Amino acid sequence: MLLLILLEIFLNMSFSVFTRHLAVGTFAAALAGSALTVQSQVVSTSSASAPKVVIEASGVAITTLDLEAELTRAPAEVRANISSRPDAMAQLASNLLLRRALSKQAETAMLPTLPINQALLQLARDRVLSDLQLARISDMNRPSEAVLEARAREIYRADTTRFAIKEEVKARHILIMSTSENAEDKAKAALKELKDGADFARLAQQVSEDTGSGTRGGDLGYFGRGRMVKEFEDVAFRLQPGETSDIVKSQFGYHIIQVTDRKKAGKQPFEEVRDVLLNDAAQAVINEARLKAGQQIMSGAKTHPEVLDEFIERLSKSK
Repeated sequence: MLLLILLEIFLNMSFSVFTRHLAVGTFAAALAGSALTVQSQVVSTSSASAPKVVIEASGVAITTLDLEAELTRAPAEVRANISSRPDAMAQLASNLLLRRALSKQAETAMLPTLPINQALLQLARDRVLSDLQLARISDMNRPSEAVLEARAREIYRADTTRFAIKEEVKARHILIMSTSENAEDKAKAALKELKDGADFARLAQQVSEDTGSGTRGGDLGYFGRGRMVKEFEDVAFRLQPGETSDIVKSQFGYHIIQVTDRKKAGKQPFEEVRDVLLNDAAQAVINEARLKAGQQIMSGAKTHPEVLDEFIERLSKSK
Protein backbone atom coordinates (compact mmCIF):
# COMPACT_ATOMS: atom_id res chain seq x y z
CA MET A 1 0.00 0.00 0.00
CA LEU A 2 2.77 2.42 0.91
CA LEU A 3 4.48 1.75 -2.41
CA LEU A 4 1.32 2.58 -4.31
CA ILE A 5 0.76 5.73 -2.30
CA LEU A 6 4.30 6.82 -3.10
CA LEU A 7 3.74 5.99 -6.76
CA GLU A 8 0.58 8.08 -6.78
CA ILE A 9 2.44 10.99 -5.17
CA PHE A 10 5.25 10.65 -7.71
CA LEU A 11 2.88 10.62 -10.66
CA ASN A 12 0.98 13.63 -9.37
CA MET A 13 4.22 15.50 -8.75
CA SER A 14 5.45 14.77 -12.25
CA PHE A 15 2.61 16.82 -13.70
CA SER A 16 3.52 19.85 -11.58
CA VAL A 17 7.25 20.09 -12.34
CA PHE A 18 6.85 21.62 -15.80
CA THR A 19 4.53 24.39 -14.61
CA ARG A 20 6.59 25.00 -11.46
CA HIS A 21 9.67 25.74 -13.56
CA LEU A 22 7.66 28.07 -15.76
CA ALA A 23 6.34 29.85 -12.68
CA VAL A 24 9.84 30.93 -11.71
CA GLY A 25 10.72 31.84 -15.28
CA THR A 26 13.16 29.03 -16.02
CA PHE A 27 11.79 28.05 -19.41
CA ALA A 28 14.92 26.13 -20.37
CA ALA A 29 14.85 24.16 -17.13
CA ALA A 30 11.19 23.32 -17.69
CA LEU A 31 11.94 21.67 -21.00
CA ALA A 32 15.32 20.18 -20.13
CA GLY A 33 14.65 19.02 -16.58
CA SER A 34 10.95 18.27 -16.44
CA ALA A 35 10.09 15.04 -14.66
CA LEU A 36 8.90 13.43 -17.84
CA THR A 37 7.65 10.01 -16.83
CA VAL A 38 5.98 8.96 -20.04
CA GLN A 39 8.03 6.01 -21.24
CA SER A 40 7.65 6.16 -25.03
CA GLN A 41 9.92 3.18 -25.46
CA VAL A 42 7.56 0.85 -23.60
CA VAL A 43 6.50 -1.96 -25.88
CA SER A 44 2.72 -1.95 -26.05
CA THR A 45 0.95 -5.22 -25.47
CA SER A 46 -2.37 -3.84 -26.66
CA SER A 47 -1.63 -4.70 -30.28
CA ALA A 48 -1.25 -8.36 -29.39
CA SER A 49 -4.74 -8.71 -27.97
CA ALA A 50 -7.82 -6.61 -27.33
CA PRO A 51 -7.98 -4.90 -23.92
CA LYS A 52 -9.69 -7.02 -21.29
CA VAL A 53 -11.64 -5.83 -18.26
CA VAL A 54 -9.71 -6.22 -15.01
CA ILE A 55 -12.21 -4.68 -12.58
CA GLU A 56 -15.61 -2.99 -12.93
CA ALA A 57 -18.22 -1.31 -10.76
CA SER A 58 -20.88 1.40 -10.92
CA GLY A 59 -21.06 1.22 -14.70
CA VAL A 60 -17.34 1.81 -15.28
CA ALA A 61 -14.45 -0.56 -15.91
CA ILE A 62 -10.67 -0.64 -15.92
CA THR A 63 -8.98 -2.63 -18.66
CA THR A 64 -5.53 -4.02 -19.25
CA LEU A 65 -4.93 -1.06 -21.60
CA ASP A 66 -5.71 1.37 -18.76
CA LEU A 67 -3.17 -0.38 -16.56
CA GLU A 68 -0.60 -0.32 -19.34
CA ALA A 69 -1.14 3.41 -19.89
CA GLU A 70 -0.80 4.14 -16.18
CA LEU A 71 2.40 2.11 -15.91
CA THR A 72 4.04 3.99 -18.79
CA ARG A 73 3.96 7.10 -16.60
CA ALA A 74 6.26 5.52 -14.02
CA PRO A 75 10.06 5.14 -14.16
CA ALA A 76 11.27 1.77 -15.36
CA GLU A 77 12.35 0.54 -11.92
CA VAL A 78 9.00 1.45 -10.33
CA ARG A 79 7.12 -0.06 -13.26
CA ALA A 80 9.03 -3.32 -12.93
CA ASN A 81 8.36 -3.45 -9.19
CA ILE A 82 4.62 -2.85 -9.56
CA SER A 83 4.07 -5.12 -12.56
CA SER A 84 5.81 -8.07 -10.89
CA ARG A 85 3.46 -8.01 -7.90
CA PRO A 86 -0.14 -9.18 -8.43
CA ASP A 87 -1.29 -7.51 -5.21
CA ALA A 88 0.18 -4.19 -6.30
CA MET A 89 -1.38 -4.47 -9.76
CA ALA A 90 -4.76 -5.27 -8.20
CA GLN A 91 -4.51 -2.26 -5.93
CA LEU A 92 -3.50 -0.06 -8.87
CA ALA A 93 -6.53 -1.26 -10.83
CA SER A 94 -8.76 -0.48 -7.84
CA ASN A 95 -7.31 3.01 -7.56
CA LEU A 96 -7.95 3.67 -11.24
CA LEU A 97 -11.49 2.33 -10.93
CA LEU A 98 -12.18 4.67 -8.03
CA ARG A 99 -10.98 7.64 -10.06
CA ARG A 100 -13.05 6.64 -13.09
CA ALA A 101 -16.16 6.15 -10.98
CA LEU A 102 -15.67 9.55 -9.37
CA SER A 103 -15.12 11.03 -12.81
CA LYS A 104 -18.42 9.58 -13.98
CA GLN A 105 -20.16 11.03 -10.92
CA ALA A 106 -18.66 14.43 -11.74
CA GLU A 107 -20.03 14.23 -15.28
CA THR A 108 -23.45 13.27 -13.99
CA ALA A 109 -23.33 16.31 -11.70
CA MET A 110 -22.54 18.46 -14.80
CA LEU A 111 -19.26 19.63 -13.28
CA PRO A 112 -17.47 19.68 -16.66
CA THR A 113 -19.89 22.35 -17.90
CA LEU A 114 -18.49 24.98 -15.54
CA PRO A 115 -15.98 27.25 -17.33
CA ILE A 116 -13.31 26.88 -14.63
CA ASN A 117 -13.64 23.10 -14.74
CA GLN A 118 -13.43 23.11 -18.52
CA ALA A 119 -10.16 25.01 -18.17
CA LEU A 120 -8.90 22.47 -15.63
CA LEU A 121 -9.73 19.61 -18.00
CA GLN A 122 -7.92 21.35 -20.85
CA LEU A 123 -4.84 21.90 -18.66
CA ALA A 124 -4.85 18.22 -17.65
CA ARG A 125 -5.06 17.24 -21.32
CA ASP A 126 -2.25 19.69 -22.15
CA ARG A 127 0.00 18.13 -19.50
CA VAL A 128 -0.47 14.61 -20.79
CA LEU A 129 -0.06 15.51 -24.45
CA SER A 130 2.91 17.80 -23.83
CA ASP A 131 4.66 15.00 -21.94
CA LEU A 132 3.99 12.67 -24.86
CA GLN A 133 5.37 15.23 -27.31
CA LEU A 134 8.49 15.79 -25.19
CA ALA A 135 9.05 12.03 -25.18
CA ARG A 136 8.61 12.02 -28.96
CA ILE A 137 11.14 14.84 -29.34
CA SER A 138 13.57 12.87 -27.16
CA ASP A 139 13.20 9.76 -29.31
CA MET A 140 13.56 11.71 -32.56
CA ASN A 141 16.78 13.33 -31.36
CA ARG A 142 18.43 10.39 -29.65
CA PRO A 143 22.05 10.58 -30.85
CA SER A 144 24.09 7.77 -32.38
CA GLU A 145 26.80 6.00 -30.41
CA ALA A 146 29.51 7.81 -32.37
CA VAL A 147 28.00 11.22 -31.60
CA LEU A 148 27.61 10.28 -27.95
CA GLU A 149 31.22 9.13 -27.69
CA ALA A 150 32.50 12.35 -29.25
CA ARG A 151 30.25 14.49 -27.04
CA ALA A 152 31.31 12.58 -23.91
CA ARG A 153 34.98 13.16 -24.67
CA GLU A 154 34.26 16.82 -25.32
CA ILE A 155 32.62 17.14 -21.91
CA TYR A 156 35.53 15.29 -20.31
CA ARG A 157 38.11 17.63 -21.85
CA ALA A 158 36.16 20.80 -21.04
CA ASP A 159 35.46 19.99 -17.38
CA THR A 160 38.75 20.44 -15.53
CA THR A 161 37.38 20.10 -12.00
CA ARG A 162 34.59 17.51 -12.01
CA PHE A 163 36.88 14.49 -12.32
CA ALA A 164 39.91 15.96 -10.62
CA ILE A 165 41.75 13.75 -8.15
CA LYS A 166 43.33 15.62 -5.28
CA GLU A 167 46.71 14.68 -3.85
CA GLU A 168 46.39 12.18 -1.01
CA VAL A 169 48.68 10.39 1.38
CA LYS A 170 48.19 7.19 3.29
CA ALA A 171 49.66 7.24 6.77
CA ARG A 172 49.89 5.56 10.13
CA HIS A 173 50.40 7.31 13.41
CA ILE A 174 51.11 6.70 17.04
CA LEU A 175 49.37 9.18 19.36
CA ILE A 176 50.14 9.86 22.98
CA MET A 177 47.36 12.08 24.33
CA SER A 178 48.44 15.38 25.84
CA THR A 179 46.35 14.52 28.92
CA SER A 180 48.40 11.40 29.52
CA GLU A 181 50.94 11.50 32.38
CA ASN A 182 54.46 12.12 31.08
CA ALA A 183 53.02 12.27 27.57
CA GLU A 184 56.07 13.75 25.85
CA ASP A 185 58.41 11.25 27.50
CA LYS A 186 56.21 8.37 26.33
CA ALA A 187 56.26 9.75 22.78
CA LYS A 188 60.06 10.04 22.88
CA ALA A 189 60.35 6.47 24.13
CA ALA A 190 58.13 5.23 21.27
CA LEU A 191 60.20 7.16 18.73
CA LYS A 192 63.41 5.62 20.10
CA GLU A 193 61.95 2.13 19.73
CA LEU A 194 61.12 2.89 16.10
CA LYS A 195 64.63 4.16 15.43
CA ASP A 196 65.96 0.99 17.04
CA GLY A 197 64.02 -1.06 14.47
CA ALA A 198 60.62 -1.70 16.07
CA ASP A 199 57.73 -2.47 13.69
CA PHE A 200 55.55 0.66 13.45
CA ALA A 201 52.20 -1.14 13.16
CA ARG A 202 52.92 -3.49 16.07
CA LEU A 203 54.14 -0.63 18.28
CA ALA A 204 51.05 1.44 17.42
CA GLN A 205 48.85 -1.43 18.56
CA GLN A 206 50.76 -1.56 21.84
CA VAL A 207 51.18 2.10 22.81
CA SER A 208 49.01 4.40 20.68
CA GLU A 209 46.23 6.11 22.62
CA ASP A 210 44.17 6.63 19.48
CA THR A 211 42.08 3.53 20.08
CA GLY A 212 40.34 3.82 16.70
CA SER A 213 43.43 3.57 14.53
CA GLY A 214 45.60 1.83 17.12
CA THR A 215 43.86 -1.51 16.61
CA ARG A 216 44.67 -1.19 12.90
CA GLY A 217 48.34 -0.59 13.53
CA GLY A 218 47.81 3.17 13.48
CA ASP A 219 46.44 3.10 9.92
CA LEU A 220 44.51 6.27 9.00
CA GLY A 221 43.89 5.34 5.37
CA TYR A 222 44.16 7.88 2.55
CA PHE A 223 43.38 11.52 3.25
CA GLY A 224 43.68 14.80 1.39
CA ARG A 225 44.56 18.25 2.54
CA GLY A 226 42.14 19.80 4.99
CA ARG A 227 41.22 16.53 6.67
CA MET A 228 43.75 16.61 9.50
CA VAL A 229 44.88 19.34 11.88
CA LYS A 230 47.45 21.61 10.26
CA GLU A 231 50.48 20.48 12.30
CA PHE A 232 49.78 16.85 11.38
CA GLU A 233 48.95 17.60 7.73
CA ASP A 234 52.04 19.71 7.08
CA VAL A 235 54.36 16.93 8.20
CA ALA A 236 52.41 14.09 6.55
CA PHE A 237 52.49 15.76 3.13
CA ARG A 238 56.23 16.39 3.37
CA LEU A 239 57.05 12.74 4.02
CA GLN A 240 57.67 10.19 1.28
CA PRO A 241 56.40 6.59 1.47
CA GLY A 242 58.38 4.66 4.06
CA GLU A 243 59.53 7.77 5.95
CA THR A 244 58.74 8.34 9.63
CA SER A 245 58.49 11.74 11.28
CA ASP A 246 59.91 13.02 14.52
CA ILE A 247 57.44 13.90 17.25
CA VAL A 248 54.67 16.23 16.04
CA LYS A 249 52.72 18.24 18.63
CA SER A 250 49.06 19.03 17.99
CA GLN A 251 46.05 19.94 20.08
CA PHE A 252 45.46 16.22 20.59
CA GLY A 253 48.90 15.35 21.85
CA TYR A 254 52.14 13.90 20.48
CA HIS A 255 52.12 12.11 17.13
CA ILE A 256 54.64 10.00 15.30
CA ILE A 257 53.67 9.73 11.63
CA GLN A 258 54.67 7.19 9.02
CA VAL A 259 53.56 7.67 5.39
CA THR A 260 52.98 4.39 3.57
CA ASP A 261 51.73 5.60 0.18
CA ARG A 262 50.97 8.73 -1.89
CA LYS A 263 48.53 9.50 -4.69
CA LYS A 264 49.45 12.36 -6.96
CA ALA A 265 46.90 14.95 -8.00
CA GLY A 266 45.43 14.27 -11.42
CA LYS A 267 42.25 13.42 -13.25
CA GLN A 268 40.22 10.22 -13.37
CA PRO A 269 40.84 8.32 -16.60
CA PHE A 270 38.11 8.75 -19.21
CA GLU A 271 37.30 5.04 -19.20
CA GLU A 272 36.47 5.16 -15.49
CA VAL A 273 33.82 7.84 -16.02
CA ARG A 274 32.78 6.97 -19.59
CA ASP A 275 29.34 5.59 -18.69
CA VAL A 276 28.47 8.67 -16.65
CA LEU A 277 29.63 10.96 -19.45
CA LEU A 278 27.72 9.04 -22.12
CA ASN A 279 24.56 9.49 -20.08
CA ASP A 280 25.32 13.19 -19.61
CA ALA A 281 25.97 13.60 -23.32
CA ALA A 282 22.70 11.89 -24.29
CA GLN A 283 20.75 14.05 -21.88
CA ALA A 284 22.49 17.21 -23.12
CA VAL A 285 21.56 16.45 -26.75
CA ILE A 286 17.95 15.71 -25.82
CA ASN A 287 17.71 18.83 -23.65
CA GLU A 288 19.00 20.95 -26.51
CA ALA A 289 16.33 19.51 -28.81
CA ARG A 290 13.61 20.19 -26.25
CA LEU A 291 14.85 23.71 -25.71
CA LYS A 292 14.92 24.39 -29.43
CA ALA A 293 11.35 23.14 -29.79
CA GLY A 294 10.24 25.38 -26.93
CA GLN A 295 12.04 28.41 -28.34
CA GLN A 296 10.39 27.92 -31.71
CA ILE A 297 7.00 28.01 -30.04
CA MET A 298 7.77 31.00 -27.85
CA SER A 299 9.33 32.99 -30.72
CA GLY A 300 5.85 33.42 -32.16
CA ALA A 301 4.15 34.16 -28.87
CA LYS A 302 2.23 37.43 -28.51
CA THR A 303 1.83 38.70 -24.97
CA HIS A 304 -0.97 40.85 -23.63
CA PRO A 305 0.47 42.45 -20.49
CA GLU A 306 -2.54 44.69 -19.95
CA VAL A 307 -4.78 41.63 -19.65
CA LEU A 308 -2.41 40.01 -17.16
CA ASP A 309 -2.16 43.22 -15.11
CA GLU A 310 -5.95 43.47 -14.98
CA PHE A 311 -6.22 39.83 -13.90
CA ILE A 312 -3.61 40.27 -11.14
CA GLU A 313 -5.38 43.37 -9.87
CA ARG A 314 -8.67 41.52 -9.78
CA LEU A 315 -7.09 38.68 -7.82
CA SER A 316 -5.58 41.08 -5.28
CA LYS A 317 -8.95 42.71 -4.70
CA SER A 318 -10.66 39.38 -4.13
CA LYS A 319 -8.38 38.48 -1.21
